[in-house]
Amino acid sequence: MNRGELLEIICHRYPHEENKKLAQQLGISESTLRTIASRNGIHKTLEYRAMQHKDLTAARKEAWENNIKPMYVGTVEQNIIVGSLMGDGSLALYGRSKNARYREHGAIEQLPYRAWKAAKLSQQGFKLTAKGQLISPSHPYFTSLYHLFYPDGQKHLTPDNLQVLNHPIGLACLYMDDGSLIIDSSRNKNRVTLFPRIYLYSLSFSKRENELLADHLLTQFGVAFKTKKHPDGSGYMLELNRREAVISFLDMVKPYVLEIPEMAYKVDVARQLQAASQRYATRGFFINIAPLETADISYTSDEIDRIIYLKRSGLTDREIAIHIGRSYWGIVDKIRRLRQEGLL
Repeated sequence: MNRGELLEIICHRYPHEENKKLAQQLGISESTLRTIASRNGIHKTLEYRAMQHKDLTAARKEAWENNIKPMYVGTVEQNIIVGSLMGDGSLALYGRSKNARYREHGAIEQLPYRAWKAAKLSQQGFKLTAKGQLISPSHPYFTSLYHLFYPDGQKHLTPDNLQVLNHPIGLACLYMDDGSLIIDSSRNKNRVTLFPRIYLYSLSFSKRENELLADHLLTQFGVAFKTKKHPDGSGYMLELNRREAVISFLDMVKPYVLEIPEMAYKVDVARQLQAASQRYATRGFFINIAPLETADISYTSDEIDRIIYLKRSGLTDREIAIHIGRSYWGIVDKIRRLRQEGLL
């Protein structure tokens, strides 16, 4: 093949063919092929360049996806993430990022709490920034959660995503994020009766979403929150006002809350009742405080006998919950109480 024939072939085929394949067929190097094309003003077509860009982008995406490390997220870790998502946490897709990431920031007083989360979720790549923000890496796991909690770009509670909250540590995170232990009172002349309440300030969610959350907390954990009107946010939050239910709820979340000493006040009913009692006493009121250790009236004597019988027969707590028709974590808590009373 003479030089003129070679140039004619390059003029005809170079604009829309792959350099490597064409150079091999012509018996020259890719470098020589490019040099000849450049010297003779021969360029790739716009269509070829567009196709090349598309192929290159796809190759880069495939390489990037192949380099993503798998992330194992157990029940405890997932509940910390989900409980926090229902509270102060958020998920976001940044710019050109293919996957979402978790982020959370707040008051400096809650820094030890965020540090606790970072330690619990270190295997999932969570860390605290220099400014005290809790962040995760971008990952397909968080993208799946993003689509679950942000169906229209805004955070929502749905029957599907509520099912992921299924361990007390997730409930504890939701409480530590957005909950408060309040000492309320009722007055009769110069006598004041003090009693505890639990508020979940779920004000970013609609009334319907708060109702769904309350239903889930009752079914999954056996705690009967009710919707309560509030002047801020969506206008609704959740309240737990029965003394027995408040104590049961705090007993359930206490083991996790007490891992962060700075958050212990959220479960210290006795101390808060004492402080409230002192405030009223200095104003001349007589104080009445019902005992915190109360009989569990939420279970009938027949149910208690049945639980004891089934547990002694070797059934698991989950199997007993199915037999009795109670929530799993409610049965776990009840069995713990029966053991404390020496009945198991």
